[in-house]
Amino acid sequence: MPPKPGPLTKVSFPKFEEGTLSNGLEVWTVQNHEQPIVSLSLYVRAGSSLDPRHREGLAASVADLLTKGTARRSATEIAEAIDFIGGSLNASAGWDALTVNISVLTKYLDVAIDLLSDIIQHSTFPDEEVERMRLQRLAGIRQAKADAGFLADMVFSKLVFAGHPYGQQPIGTEHSILEMKREDILQFARQYLTPSNSFLTAAGDIVPDEFRKLLETATASWSGPAREIVMSYGDASMSAHTQVGLINREGAVQSALRVGHLGIRRNTPDFLALSALNMLLGGYFNSRINLNLREVHGYTYGARSFFDTRMAAGPFAVSTEVRTEVTVRAVEEIVSEISRATQLPVEEDELRMVKDYMIGSFPLQIETPQQVAGRVATIVLYGLERNYWDTYREKLSALTSVELYRVAREYLHPSELTITASGNVQAIEAGMAEFGEVKVFDDEGSLVETPVFI
Repeated sequence: MPPKPGPLTKVSFPKFEEGTLSNGLEVWTVQNHEQPIVSLSLYVRAGSSLDPRHREGLAASVADLLTKGTARRSATEIAEAIDFIGGSLNASAGWDALTVNISVLTKYLDVAIDLLSDIIQHSTFPDEEVERMRLQRLAGIRQAKADAGFLADMVFSKLVFAGHPYGQQPIGTEHSILEMKREDILQFARQYLTPSNSFLTAAGDIVPDEFRKLLETATASWSGPAREIVMSYGDASMSAHTQVGLINREGAVQSALRVGHLGIRRNTPDFLALSALNMLLGGYFNSRINLNLREVHGYTYGARSFFDTRMAAGPFAVSTEVRTEVTVRAVEEIVSEISRATQLPVEEDELRMVKDYMIGSFPLQIETPQQVAGRVATIVLYGLERNYWDTYREKLSALTSVELYRVAREYLHPSELTITASGNVQAIEAGMAEFGEVKVFDDEGSLVETPVFI
């Protein structure tokens, strides 16, 4: 028998400080002097959810182009400047925020601040870089459409978030990228890239007061409307019944499956209990769905579930790839496991294993200053309590089987699922019809009006 675990060791979430510059930019700092490295992350509260309709991929395009030229530097000069000091610089857009990350040795902190301030204040979005981005994005979209998982995700989002911004494609579509103009990119940047709509995290070998003074000087001319961008959309509506979407891939020998429905916001009070419930269902190797599909039935190499939490309610989904001939049976087992969670309380031993895993892995998730800064950013972006991570393990430890049973019945909806499968439609269509009305989509996510097979 393995030895019993000892008492829970106290792990304190590292301290962090908050300050605000005269232009309204919030600055959150995490000190760690073990290594001479500093990482800066600027978060702009303007992600892909703010892409205008028919301009999908706009936020991601702005992020791509931020580092591709300013009034002072060309794209090549920016790349050479960061490479010369052995640092890294990148920008990306998620659903809720556009982020610019830069990491350097401490002795080059002044260079990093200069580069960051130049990018956020003086990006010019040159025409030639816009065209280069357009060609690269189009090639990426065409390549993605050859991936079964991408297609299953795309149609899943379209069905779960019909008419909602989360139903759009964050990377864009071929049509939206072709139609996108430089003026669209400039307007998005002017509207959202302002200090009052942003915050910055700095982690590593820094002295907060000195750092803020350097940043104050570098961003003194950065200004914008003193207002906070308010989310202009609410949650999507839950489907009233199970819906099935299929995407044909000629000759496919396996199906990419997505099974789920509308989920929760990141700031939902039940987030922690739902995180444990998800871990139980499909969040780690010993989860019910993975053991069922992989170990018991041999349908797949792996299956997982997740709550993708955002500013508005994101999706809850189970994701896996299975052989074509077992597609329907795999869906049956997934639906059965979701239903079982709503019908029977979890056994104490199973719950204890889940909690031990989550509690034990938490210290590994805050080992570096960058990891800590990322969790601080979560607090700021989603308006969580400042001591959220200080009490995380204690709250996990206090979760009960009764609590997980309550949230399972409240947040899991086995009779209102969205099921998508990207694979050989001819082989699976008849069987998938047992779950609900089947709709067939093409690789653009458009409904196929005529039968795929005659």
